[in-house]
Amino acid sequence: MAYKIRKDLAYRRIAGEVYIVDAAKSEMRELNGPAALIWEGLAAGKKGEAIASAIAEEFETDAATARADLAAFTEELLAARLIEKL
Repeated sequence: MAYKIRKDLAYRRIAGEVYIVDAAKSEMRELNGPAALIWEGLAAGKKGEAIASAIAEEFETDAATARADLAAFTEELLAARLIEKL
């Protein structure tokens, strides 16, 4: 499945963490670890398997765990309406 980040969100990486600002809701989220890597992969337009591979490599975990982390976090992002399915 492919996803895209909402165009009206602003985000920045600062000191190893990603900050997402949703001005419409006056909300800010802080992401670190695999969540930050997933967000940046989605922002770069990467496919799920490429993001999962990056998680496995960066955090020295197996592919199944990386895919499960990716699936769980993308569901969380969808529920929060920060990303959309393509």
